Amino acid sequence: MKGALIAAVVLLSARLPAGAQAVAPELLKPENRTVSDSRQFTAFGGTREERATLLRRAEQLKAGLLRELQESDAWKTTVLIVLTPGDGVRLRQSPVLLQVFDAGEAGRKIQIDFAPGSLTDAAAVDRNMMRALLLERALRKQKFEGGRFVEPPDWLASALAAALGREASREAPLYAELLEARSMPKLDRFLRQNAATLRGRARDLHAAQSLALYQGLIELPEGRRRVIENLTLAEPARDPQQRFAQTWPELVDDPARLARVWALAVARLSTPKKLEFLGAEETGKKLRQILGELDSSVDGEPSPEVLLALSRKDQGQFRLAGAAREIQSLSFRSHPLYAPLVGEYFILIEDLSRKRRRGFAERFQDVQDLRASLDERSGEITDYINWYQANESQSEPVSDVVQSLPPAEPAARRNDAISRYLDSVEQRGW
Repeated sequence: MKGALIAAVVLLSARLPAGAQAVAPELLKPENRTVSDSRQFTAFGGTREERATLLRRAEQLKAGLLRELQESDAWKTTVLIVLTPGDGVRLRQSPVLLQVFDAGEAGRKIQIDFAPGSLTDAAAVDRNMMRALLLERALRKQKFEGGRFVEPPDWLASALAAALGREASREAPLYAELLEARSMPKLDRFLRQNAATLRGRARDLHAAQSLALYQGLIELPEGRRRVIENLTLAEPARDPQQRFAQTWPELVDDPARLARVWALAVARLSTPKKLEFLGAEETGKKLRQILGELDSSVDGEPSPEVLLALSRKDQGQFRLAGAAREIQSLSFRSHPLYAPLVGEYFILIEDLSRKRRRGFAERFQDVQDLRASLDERSGEITDYINWYQANESQSEPVSDVVQSLPPAEPAARRNDAISRYLDSVEQRGW
């Protein structure tokens, strides 16, 4: 399998279209490539940690996309993720380049080239990974002749990346800001926007508008099926608005109706969802997962020494900052028993991402020991509650037990001063 893949990459390098970026020969060496768990993704170049991080994120996005589209994993095309060396990047080349090749017997390949420095933009990485995943899904039906193909709608890639990612475009205040504009953007102008050319707030607004449009469309009758239908058109129009009209002609013909559907979705997204707290076991499990993803070389959580070493690398600081954001999000939903502890983890990892390393190892170990004790105590509490509920379900209801008891004998009346006073108050009705 690996030999066939290397042969395919060599063949692809020989058949590159004009302007495409060739895979550097040294990247084909075994020590410079990593294959994902599903075997669909292969990463070349960079460090082992960078490749593992990208492949793990690709698998997470694919799993989320399958859940969103309500489909099973039936991938057909391998996705090659290439971390290009600094000297291999041409002037004026896009930081991220998406290409498709037909390598004869080796099959079709999708290749994403990430230029040096592009990995620091997590939202852009997610969006381009989503572009590749949607393209793989689209090419199962789309005609592919002479190396010509039509990419999936840019707004759909932005919408799904926002829905499955952790970027600001999912925050309710952003949608409240869109509502204040009192009108939705013109469809034609919106569909022609290229998220790759947007930066900062403009990109967040575009992703928010994309997600709102997607939510509005899937809430229509047979909405999800029609989104998939548009994604998998055998002959999609190259013009973005014409392609949209191939699936939703009634909305293109009735802009007022589209604006209502779009605005209603924005209004729903502008309302913060009810916060649901996690259980104690779920909180501990999620915390272990976030910490475990910082070191893929061990089965479990990283040691303080590993985290300190990670903080001394540029890519490591980026990963620690991402983990800190996840822990902070977890703190809002943590079980009350764990909330202060999760807050301590956030401070530790946030400080480490900012190169504040003094006393980290001792503080981290103290928090780890405290969590171990808390895990044990919460387990005992859970076991007791389970035991109590099991025994309560097997016992007779209290009302039945009381009814089965013999009538109680009337108690003798007390004759002390306080009792006589209370009896007189009761008689007078006070």
